[in-house]
Amino acid sequence: MTGEPSSQALRHLPAALLRDRRVQLFLAVFALLELYNHGAIPAFINTQKGIETKAIAENATLRQKAEAELAEWKAITETQIAKFAERKQRADARKATADARKTEAEEIIARETAKNSDVKAKAEAEAMEGEAAIKEQQVIVERERANQARRLNQAQATEAEYKAIFAAFGNWATSSNAQPNVTCTLFGKC
Repeated sequence: MTGEPSSQALRHLPAALLRDRRVQLFLAVFALLELYNHGAIPAFINTQKGIETKAIAENATLRQKAEAELAEWKAITETQIAKFAERKQRADARKATADARKTEAEEIIARETAKNSDVKAKAEAEAMEGEAAIKEQQVIVERERANQARRLNQAQATEAEYKAIFAAFGNWATSSNAQPNVTCTLFGKC
């Protein structure tokens, strides 16, 4: 029965312990710790999670706002790029049109220059032919003048010769002894 008094003593032990100040203090601290563990820590964790959730939500809002601003700037930039590209395309089209017109004008100028060169060459050839014809006519005129001058000279020489002969006959006929010789000379009768 030695075990009985000890089991009875153990039965009274919790009530005796609860009367002890140190045990009460321990139990109070233990209860406070349990309360803290089951109430304050989860509340703190919930508060921290709330703060974290709020920070995450604020970050998400800021991120969305930043992404919206970035998207807006990107849209503005893309719009500006599209406008500049459109302007560049229009400018390139105008330049291509101007280049085409310039090329066409250069072709027309080249054709007209070639035509003008042909016309000029023909005109120069005709002018040269005309000058050659004029020179040929001048040569013919000069030949004709030379022929006429030669004929005139021959006629004048013949006339001078005839005059000299007639003068000689006149002189000889006027002289007395030349009478029978004139008849002989002129008529071949002597």
